Amino acid sequence: MNNLFNLNRFGRLFVKHTVENYKSYLMSLTVLMGVMILGGSFLIYMIEAPMDKGLQTALFSIILLLAGTIFTSTIFSGYGDKKKAVALLTLPASHFEKFLVAWIYSFLLFIILYTTGFSLVVSFAINVKHFPGHQDEVINFFKTPVCEMYVLYALMHAVAFYGAIFFDKLHFIKTAFLFFISVGLLISVNKILLSGFIPKPVDITVPFGDLRIQSNQRTFEINISHQDYWMITIIAVLAVIFWIAAYYRLKEKQV
Repeated sequence: MNNLFNLNRFGRLFVKHTVENYKSYLMSLTVLMGVMILGGSFLIYMIEAPMDKGLQTALFSIILLLAGTIFTSTIFSGYGDKKKAVALLTLPASHFEKFLVAWIYSFLLFIILYTTGFSLVVSFAINVKHFPGHQDEVINFFKTPVCEMYVLYALMHAVAFYGAIFFDKLHFIKTAFLFFISVGLLISVNKILLSGFIPKPVDITVPFGDLRIQSNQRTFEINISHQDYWMITIIAVLAVIFWIAAYYRLKEKQV
């Protein structure tokens, strides 16, 4: 028997996880859909403007990142309870199979269900109230900038995924706190390094982002070649690193 992955064993584990958690997952999905429907209804009747692609993309991105990371932070909550942890750790399945089940539910299935739900809500919203001269259209979920949001969500998911297995309690709060502290430190260090190389005042920016230099009350912006490609590549690599770290952290869990 393969100690890393066995399809039959993985299938039984996936079914077991589904049977034990489908009620809470359905409730979470219902709450998310309710929030989107209520939020969409509020926008329809309070904002006298069409729900264009820009607004749809902004709403899609914000809800995806927030709801997705909150859900992901709970995926390993059982390991924080000693009684549940014993049962989970002694299951006749490999760590990789346990990791993969959690990853599929919190990443792949979440994206599919959320995207489908958001599409249905937006389709309903743009057809309830029409604006003369405006063509109602739902954003394309398979083109930029939405596809770029999926890559960004991969990183946010990976960070939340690691935090979910690293911390025993308050997974989302602790992970979010450390994440924003780390981002703040990274941006600060990046500004210090840039200021050391460039004699002119430099605006705060993320690594590999737009470089803005202040000179004689004017702002000069410098971009690296193929910036979007490099940013997406770096984000994807970081996501994979955090996923791998989460897997090895799960392997360290002991009864």
